[in-house]
Amino acid sequence: MSEMNWRRIIRLTMVHIGVSITVVPVTSTLNRIMIADMGMSATLVGILVALPYLLSPLQVLVGNWADRRLLWGLRRSPWILIGGLMAAFGSYFTAHAAYILYARPNLGLALAVIAFVFWGMGVNIASVSYLSLVSDLTEGSEGWRSRAVSVMWTAMILSTITVSIMLSVMLTPYPNVLNAAGEVAVYNAFGLVWLIASVLILFGAARLEPKPDPNIVAHNSADNPVEAYRLLAANPSARRFFVYLLLILISIHAQDVLLEPFGADALGMPPAATSRLTAIWGIGVLLTLTVGLYMLRWLGKKRSAAMGALVTAVAFGLIIVTGLAGSANAFMAAVFLLGLGGGLMTVSNLSLMLDMTVPQAAGLYMGAWGVANFAGQALGNIASGLLRDTTLLLTGNRLFGYAAVFSLEIVGLLISIWLLRRISVTEFRQDAKVRLQTMPLLLKEL
Repeated sequence: MSEMNWRRIIRLTMVHIGVSITVVPVTSTLNRIMIADMGMSATLVGILVALPYLLSPLQVLVGNWADRRLLWGLRRSPWILIGGLMAAFGSYFTAHAAYILYARPNLGLALAVIAFVFWGMGVNIASVSYLSLVSDLTEGSEGWRSRAVSVMWTAMILSTITVSIMLSVMLTPYPNVLNAAGEVAVYNAFGLVWLIASVLILFGAARLEPKPDPNIVAHNSADNPVEAYRLLAANPSARRFFVYLLLILISIHAQDVLLEPFGADALGMPPAATSRLTAIWGIGVLLTLTVGLYMLRWLGKKRSAAMGALVTAVAFGLIIVTGLAGSANAFMAAVFLLGLGGGLMTVSNLSLMLDMTVPQAAGLYMGAWGVANFAGQALGNIASGLLRDTTLLLTGNRLFGYAAVFSLEIVGLLISIWLLRRISVTEFRQDAKVRLQTMPLLLKEL
């Protein structure tokens, strides 16, 4: 009988929300303050915000260690607690580090790196631990696994919307975040997120994990990165899908650190207004996540993914137009459309990722798709900041810098639609089975 039950799903959801909301103030408020209000380099901000993705190898290290050793008599819960509290504290201190960086660049840069690394380490440690626990508790019970994932993901989107609205309300009376009152308001807003996240993580992790059998040790072939990359490189369909995922994720996430600063620089929106953008985007994502499964049955996974990419490309085009027209209301409508396209792509590509595996090596291929996921988000954040800064330097026009990023995202999305047409799940699985049979020979060639 499965060890999963509704009590554990609720506790896992509390942890998932607690960790996820630590990202909201950093990527929906602090990025805008650092770039638009403090005038910092978008490249620098993009690198700092991308640190959780650049630190993603920690997930393999912590996950493998927890598979083989107990900490405080448990495998997952201690790491959930440690990582979750690190994420909460780290997220709070990023705001302090940003203001120190603004006032004293040399000292501030060192503190900013420490704060963002601390936050990123926490997000990675906690994420791999509670997702591993979901896998452990739902082993052999697809029904409980589907329920857990559905509840956790929906609650995460709703909490993201709620927290972004809360930040907007708290910052509304303070349009100038660089004076003393505005600085305190930012600290208070980040502090409230820290408090909520910490409480959710502490209560969620308590009595969450059943006592494990210390004699059971996991041996997962996915832990060997040589096998994963060798099998990936040997399968043409896998290579195409890896490139597709990398390109689609770069094209989606290049706007992560620039959307709020665009609202400030191009449209003159105050911090409270740009903080609402995450809520507007989240509502669009939530809507398409709700109807996405029906669309998958109606259109098929590849067509749904292509439609989501096309809708997202149109949204980026409209965002450029709103900047030229100076319309904040139209910009918010375009962000909502961006959420609709992003939600449809999320559910479609996640389903494709699950299809692009074989039972004999599911961990190997899911690991490869995970690398594409993290690499795409990191490259998107860093490249977008670099392109925005370079274009601004060459043209002296802030709008052109943002438009260059959004335009390249449109191009990337259209190319990804073309790549998707050349990907066959059937061909991938046939080739993967052949490669698995010859895997020992492939490894000997290394």
